[in-house]
Amino acid sequence: MLSLEKQILYMLLHRRAISTSEFIRIFKDRGKSEQVIRNTLSSMKKKGYIAAEDRKYKLAEAGARVIESLQLKFSGMDMSWDGRWHFVMFSIPEQHRSMRNSFRRELMQIGYGLLFDGVFICPFNRENAVLELAAQCGMDASWIRTAIGELRYGPITAIDAKRIWPVQELNDKYVSFIAWINDKIKESSAFMENSAGAMPWDVLLLILEAGEAFGEILLEDPFLPKELLPDDWKMPKARELYHYYIGHKLAPLLQSDKELYSLIVSTD
Repeated sequence: MLSLEKQILYMLLHRRAISTSEFIRIFKDRGKSEQVIRNTLSSMKKKGYIAAEDRKYKLAEAGARVIESLQLKFSGMDMSWDGRWHFVMFSIPEQHRSMRNSFRRELMQIGYGLLFDGVFICPFNRENAVLELAAQCGMDASWIRTAIGELRYGPITAIDAKRIWPVQELNDKYVSFIAWINDKIKESSAFMENSAGAMPWDVLLLILEAGEAFGEILLEDPFLPKELLPDDWKMPKARELYHYYIGHKLAPLLQSDKELYSLIVSTD
């Protein structure tokens, strides 16, 4: 599931300040308890992701960098590839196993795949995000190395990519999402036909539901270049349907409520 932390960060990216009570109202209707929401906000504040000001939370510099690292990965979906690989090599002592597991997990979330034990690769340059993650995890600088280059022996093909990244599993998830979002698009027609009776709060919850469902897959997707993807890659279709559902079916029903609308559209 798309983490509560990342949902909060994206909301604060759109709207500059949100109160604790509003976060509680939003996420209690998404199945989160008030205590979980308060604990998450407190944890994010300690990490430096958010800052409290005038009884509201705002996006802090560290939180903005988390969003930037994810958006950098997303930018790869439309980028051409120069054929070079970006390597991250590390060896973290066994007594720091939790740190190692956290770093590996975050590496994969920004698009790196495991080539060999302790060697991760990515077709695009995300070194700044990697070094930021290493610093956040508290890693010693001597434990990690990065490099850029071409593979002289053993080129990585689309078949190899299926072993290094969960390509087939992701494609299956996109197929399931396409079926789900198509059903949601059909259901939304009832809202459009009776827009006077559509409550903005219910519309927002539908938007959050779709965003969470699609965002969960996007966070797993390494956004590989087309040379490494199967011919029947379903992500573009899933993205098209998602934006159609949000932008054409739901967002127009939310525009009458400026406060709620500002949670999904930047106020800048």
